[in-house]
Parts: sequence; C-alpha cells; structure tokens
Amino acid sequence: MTESRRFHLLRHHDVTGVSGDGIVADGVLWPDGAASVRWRGEHPSVVFWDRGQLSVDHVHGHGGFTEIVWDDNGSDASRLARIAQGHSKDQSTGGMTSGLCDECEQRWPCPTYAWATTNRDVLATWDPGDDEDEAQPDGSSR
Repeated sequence: MTESRRFHLLRHHDVTGVSGDGIVADGVLWPDGAASVRWRGEHPSVVFWDRGQLSVDHVHGHGGFTEIVWDDNGSDASRLARIAQGHSKDQSTGGMTSGLCDECEQRWPCPTYAWATTNRDVLATWDPGDDEDEAQPDGSSR
C-alpha cells in the first residue's frame, strides 16, 4: 500500500457499555501497515497499532459487533489497479491458460481490464463500445 486509507469503527452493539452504538471512532491505516484510531465521545483518546487492521479488529471488533468501514478506497490509480488485478488472465497452477478473464470469463483482455488499464478520465463512464469493434449489418467495423 502506498497511500493511507481512512476508516471509522461502526459499533452495532456496545458489549462493554462504554462507547455506545454507532460510529465510535475514526482511524487511518498508514502505508506501512500501522493504524491509528481516535475515539469519539466524552473521553476521546488516540491509540496506535503497529499491527494495523489486524490489531484494530482483534481488540475492538468484539466478535463482529464492531466493524471497520472504509471511508475511502485510496487513490483513483490504486482503485483502477485493484480492478485490473481482479480481471487477470485465467491461469492454472501448471501455467496453462484458457485465454479467458479469471473474473468475468470473457476473452482476455476483457473490456473491464482494458478500461482499467487505459489512460483516460477515471470518472468517465465506461462504454463497452470504447474497447470493442462491433460488426455492422454491412459487415464493416465501427
């Protein structure tokens, strides 16, 4: 990870009776994997966890009663990289490939991979026509 990510802790049930329910803390997951958490409420405090998300969830998760909710997904480039990574070429452990996308099972590179790896406005709406030649009724391509 090359950028920090913001999150908050959403408590569905206060097991200890101290923090209450709802959003009880705000946090940051740092690029080195550490996390800091700022508690809300009458007695706010800050705690740092070198083991990051693992420690935050272990100490404050209370068996699923509190969840980490990501407030952002990183930069536009990192979101596109995650999309492209998810739409990778299907490959077996022996190195054989079907020639299809592992995620959507379309011919690789699939339209989603092409969209995520093409240099264009990230906020632009994806149109499959941008990446595929469609045969016209007269046999020509558009």
